[in-house]
Amino acid sequence: MRTKKHTLRNKIILWALGFALILALAVAATSFSLSLQYLKKNQQQAAMTNIQLLGNEIDDEVRIAMTFTNWIRLDGTLGNYLQHIDEFYEMNAQSARKLSLSTWNHLNNEYNIVGIRDIVNRILISTPDGGQYLQALSGGDAQTVVDISHKVMAAPYFDELIESPGYKWIGPTPNPLMRTSNDLVIPILRGIPSPSSSKNIGWVYMDIPVSRIISKMETFYLEEDAALFITFSPGYTYKFDGKNLIKTNMEGQVISYMLPNSGWTISYLPSAAALKSRMKFYGLLIFMIFIVILLAGVLLTILLHRSITKPVSRIIDRLDIIGAGDFSRDEKIEWDNELGDIGSGINNLAGNVSALMEKRILDEKAKQDLEYRMLQSQINPHFLYNTLNTIKWMATIQGSDGIADMSTALSRLMKNIAKSTENLITIREEFALVDDYFTIMKYRYGGTITMEYETEDESLLDKKINRFSLQPIVENAIFHGIEPKGSTGNIVVHTYRQNDYIYIDVTDNGVGMTPEAIEAVLNGDSSTTTEFFKQIGICNVNQRIKYTFGEEYGIEITSVPGEYTTMRFVLPYEQEPKEQ
Repeated sequence: MRTKKHTLRNKIILWALGFALILALAVAATSFSLSLQYLKKNQQQAAMTNIQLLGNEIDDEVRIAMTFTNWIRLDGTLGNYLQHIDEFYEMNAQSARKLSLSTWNHLNNEYNIVGIRDIVNRILISTPDGGQYLQALSGGDAQTVVDISHKVMAAPYFDELIESPGYKWIGPTPNPLMRTSNDLVIPILRGIPSPSSSKNIGWVYMDIPVSRIISKMETFYLEEDAALFITFSPGYTYKFDGKNLIKTNMEGQVISYMLPNSGWTISYLPSAAALKSRMKFYGLLIFMIFIVILLAGVLLTILLHRSITKPVSRIIDRLDIIGAGDFSRDEKIEWDNELGDIGSGINNLAGNVSALMEKRILDEKAKQDLEYRMLQSQINPHFLYNTLNTIKWMATIQGSDGIADMSTALSRLMKNIAKSTENLITIREEFALVDDYFTIMKYRYGGTITMEYETEDESLLDKKINRFSLQPIVENAIFHGIEPKGSTGNIVVHTYRQNDYIYIDVTDNGVGMTPEAIEAVLNGDSSTTTEFFKQIGICNVNQRIKYTFGEEYGIEITSVPGEYTTMRFVLPYEQEPKEQ
């Protein structure tokens, strides 16, 4: 009884379900991975855009302050004041105050025009020793301390900033010129170079209120677990907690943007909770896609089950009926699809088997009739052999030795032809067949051809060779080599061994062969004259040797036109033929 556990139908259904499941899982996993990458990239791009906007707002104001600082350091009026104010006070205090007032007006006018008043609270310009200075204020000075130049010079960061070749930032620090320490500022402190030497003729101080930076950062929307950082210089990183800047170290995969003018860096740590929240929606969508693909696979499985199971069952049942001996045609299994083609093939096969069985019966009957006729014809060869023997004895009695020899040779040759059922015989036996054939040819040509054997080792004659292999070669040497020459000829059969090969060279001194003729002979384009030996020509002999012993063996032909032709048999010494 046939089991259905491992049928092709069940395998196809399982494969369809498995493919649908694998496809659904692959699509779901790929979609989830791509969605996660997309959301992360989108979140990073949005964050980068936002921190660029924030950073550019802050950087624009810092750039204005830096530009005004550079103007102060290069302005000739301010430089003249710093260079000569001490001299003016030594000569005439009134002239010194007049110089100070005009210079202050120059500074204050510029301070009001360029719009820096809203960015920095105070600008202070001083001589190197702090003895003389000018300042510009954005508001009142109710809380201003006295001796402001020396207060700035007393700040712990004064020497570090003024000796820096460029702008150096230290982050939020208490304002040294206010009575309370709650007012944090970002100090700008640069030396004012002399136009004629490498020394400084003074210094300039500005303070950017930290509250102004915080007001910018307060406009940045921060999610619950997100974080915003600002780095003024290495080691001065601050986290914005929504109200204040707190010095900290950054952790996590932050997105950073360096401000092009100030060199500050704004960094943002995206919210993992927001990303997870967005992934929930995509996860639900991916799950729905997974279910749809899986349902499609189930539907496909059902359709395959209906479209394959029933036709396959009908075909199997039909095969069982045919196996029981009913070869009649069943049109119901010839559907209009590939399975119908199989059903049609099964019907045709059943008809062919029925016809073959009938033909086999007729062939067996014909074979019996043929065997009976062959048995009747056995008398004919025996009658021919007896006749040849009678001719031989009559020729012997009358002294006709040639006729006797030819009759004997022809009788032996025909006996070998009649019983040629063996494929392999010894080389010695093959030479005997060649001798019988050559005896007839010798009398035919009146003794003008001779043949001699050269055997280096008699034991080689016990090795095997294909039956009737040498005769076509000798015939070719006589008819196509020696006879066209029109003179006496000689054939030498040389047998010898080299390494693991036995060589039999059949050499005639006939007209020779061209390379084209050699190729034609080996390819079977040339044939012998006799009807029997036409079936075992040189090409046939070559192929029989290759088939019997292997492709590396066979016949090789070398020839010089007008001089000689050598046909070389290449046989194995250790003989294990493929076919006996």
